[in-house]
Amino acid sequence: MNLELEVLKMKIIIIFIDLLMATVLFFVGRFFIKSRNTERSVLFLSGDYTGLNTEKICRVTGKRIKTWAMLFCLGGIIDFIKPGAGIIIVSVFFYYLTCISFG
Repeated sequence: MNLELEVLKMKIIIIFIDLLMATVLFFVGRFFIKSRNTERSVLFLSGDYTGLNTEKICRVTGKRIKTWAMLFCLGGIIDFIKPGAGIIIVSVFFYYLTCISFG
């Protein structure tokens, strides 16, 4: 087997995963920002929305999720240079930011 071909295949798969995650997160963030039924979206996030400004929560959460999408795009760029490093770095940051955002 050609080692260079295998490395190229691995690089393409990892970059594809990064870009797929970025796309999914981007559209989920966009859904939260453009949500018309904000009570239902906040109920999905927290389980309770009594006394909360649901439109603001959806906007802020949507922007955070879109930021995570940009993080995965950056991971794809890093993976293009050093395969595997970008997805590991981004996954650690994603886990950390998710824990900060949602407790």
